[in-house]
Amino acid sequence: MKPINIAAVAKTAGVSTTTVSRVINDVTTVSEENRRRVEEAIKKLQYRPNPNAQRLASGKSNTIGLIIPRYEGIFNSYYALQVIKGLGMAAERLRCDLLLHITDGNTFVNAGAVGGVVFVDVDGCEELLDRTLDQGLPTVVLNHYMPDLPVSCVAIDNRTGAESVVNYLARLGHREIATITGDLKTQAGLDRLDGFVKAMKTRQLAVRDDYIRFGDFSLASARTAAEALLKMQDRPTAMFVASDEMAMEVIHVALAKGIRVPEELSIVGFDDNPIAAHGRVPLTTVRQPLAQMGTTGLELLMQQIQGKRQNPSKLLLPTELIERQSCRQTWMERV
Repeated sequence: MKPINIAAVAKTAGVSTTTVSRVINDVTTVSEENRRRVEEAIKKLQYRPNPNAQRLASGKSNTIGLIIPRYEGIFNSYYALQVIKGLGMAAERLRCDLLLHITDGNTFVNAGAVGGVVFVDVDGCEELLDRTLDQGLPTVVLNHYMPDLPVSCVAIDNRTGAESVVNYLARLGHREIATITGDLKTQAGLDRLDGFVKAMKTRQLAVRDDYIRFGDFSLASARTAAEALLKMQDRPTAMFVASDEMAMEVIHVALAKGIRVPEELSIVGFDDNPIAAHGRVPLTTVRQPLAQMGTTGLELLMQQIQGKRQNPSKLLLPTELIERQSCRQTWMERV
């Protein structure tokens, strides 16, 4: 069967091929009558425009560069998979393509091949971000709030999420609360520590140096920190751990030492990774809307590309505390 082309649509609609092209590319100078006739012909003939031809006609690319900083375990990362899921769902709806580029910060996509760029965080990719801004390429940054740069960003409100953990544990009566941080070279790691410290001070709870243990989001760092905290004579009654995977490792360490969770130790994570609900002790955690972050970021970028948004948008998405079975009220209940 001969494929339907733009000439066949034009003949059926009784208009020129130029008019059909203008309708396909949503040019506003087409009359309502001609637009209706072309759309009816497209539907009747089941015509599907050639994406490459559309791009040539409009002078714009519907391909979006997706820049992800390279790190160990990226292809097993719940964070990365959720963000890409959100981006992918939005891309399908918005009829654009994603060009995935994983980088150590030294390589970049061909700027001429993409209509815009989404950075999934910018750790180690700051120079690439500067390059895109200098070139005037439409750009959105995810998972990193950037108030001072002229770029749209969508991030998670990590500080408030961490504060909610401390407030929750304090309501259960905990006063000796420790934290195991994420990588403090990342904005998420820093903000979760800052939120923890702020809430502890607001609650007039002691922020002990020996109750703050520094991790890097790895299981090894969580185990090392947990071993140090749990061998203390005045060990904490509760811990806020900067990720669910790290928190589950802490639970394993505690149980191996004969310390019952939550009877003797309450633990809260961060992420709401699905595995957190099905561990030996279902984990209380902070849910962050990762897929929503990806979807919102791509929507903002497409608005920029289409000229519907001129000024940068700065969005912080709220978190939600998810209560499961890894925390218990202490005898020293406080409100």
